[in-house]
Amino acid sequence: MAKKNIENSICFPGEDAWELWVSKENRFGSSDYELAETKEVDDSGSCEPFKVATHYAFPLNSVFAVPVWVSTDNEDDIESLVELHLERTGLKPTDGEGKLLDYSIVSVIEVEPTEGSEEPNAKKNLVLATVLNPEYRHPLPKGGSKEFDISGRFLKLPGDHIIVWKELGRLVMAVTHEGRVEYFEGLTSKEFNSSAVNEILCIILGLDGAGPLSGEFNKGIADELSGAYVWLEDVSDSVVSEFKEVLGLDVSVGSRPDPTLPVETSKLVPVQVAQLRQKQKKLEKLKYVVLSCAAVYILAVAFLSIGYFSIKSEADDTSAKVEEIKASVDWIPNFENKWNALKPTLDSNVFPAQLLHLATNAMPPEDLRFTGFRVNNGVMTIEGQSKDTNAAYAFYKTLSEAQGLKENYKWAWIKRPQVDPRKKDRTATFQIQSESKYIN
Repeated sequence: MAKKNIENSICFPGEDAWELWVSKENRFGSSDYELAETKEVDDSGSCEPFKVATHYAFPLNSVFAVPVWVSTDNEDDIESLVELHLERTGLKPTDGEGKLLDYSIVSVIEVEPTEGSEEPNAKKNLVLATVLNPEYRHPLPKGGSKEFDISGRFLKLPGDHIIVWKELGRLVMAVTHEGRVEYFEGLTSKEFNSSAVNEILCIILGLDGAGPLSGEFNKGIADELSGAYVWLEDVSDSVVSEFKEVLGLDVSVGSRPDPTLPVETSKLVPVQVAQLRQKQKKLEKLKYVVLSCAAVYILAVAFLSIGYFSIKSEADDTSAKVEEIKASVDWIPNFENKWNALKPTLDSNVFPAQLLHLATNAMPPEDLRFTGFRVNNGVMTIEGQSKDTNAAYAFYKTLSEAQGLKENYKWAWIKRPQVDPRKKDRTATFQIQSESKYIN
């Protein structure tokens, strides 16, 4: 029995609305898709996004198609040559979040050597580079999507044809070669009329003439094409006849086929989705860190619990012993408080005379004098006069570092050095106060 497929869904730009196509549940692995939901776009082109879509189709108007010929099969060389060409034409996207550039080989031809040359035929690859607009603004599914590609690769396109259809109110076209999208472009026309026919003709002439595909196919792009399809409703017969006459090809009119998953999708990723994936990756990493920490915490708790009861028993025994000796040491806190209260009267370092001596030792030999000195309940206040403010600040620094004082006192300015502008001698007055560490 075949294994049931995981349900895939496609967010696809329809003619005038976004379409959500969901795979039919089928145990035989059917790839048929049915339309499940549509979202109408407003005048600005935006709408409410679908909740989930595993695959997302970019409208052709939001992606640039750049054909490039390369003469190598090496993947690294092809990528370098494509990027070099895009940089030269100003289309290379800047480095940053998201994957805005992808390419695929759409055709391989053999180039005959020049006459008289003995070299074998060389092969050339036609590479179609697709560049996503970095300012992509169409609505993206809220849950993000796994795979992204241009809308044309979600449709079964006939080989060697021009195909025209409409996406979100705008005409688009694609050129195929051997069943692969060789070139695509969004048209400026909104209706399939004479203007649209002339626009398509100019694009084909550009590809077949001076464009990037010229001179490589045996008879040119136009001669490689076998027909054209117009996937639109209510197309004017006269415009179809004009289209047929201008191109010189058979033109068929019909409905656009239902989208289906391509065999292989591109590497394109919008900036918004890249940012969302990066955020999800960080959250996933954070989740593993949290789970690891939780596991470590549980193990630690289990390890600590092993000796919990024995430690608790030892703690209970210790508490009982403390209670036994508590009564015999209750007098110690009261004695300590009385001693701390008495200690300042017994310490000669806090006597007023000794404090004055220590303070005057810190004075410079000149440029400064005391005009007042008081000690009250261990608080020492010094009033002074200095030659200038610098002398007072220097004294304050020396006083703070003086032996016998810095161990027992902390100092602060009551009045910073200030010069009386009314005095011509420019002397400064100041006040300093210090509190003994013994005073509570």
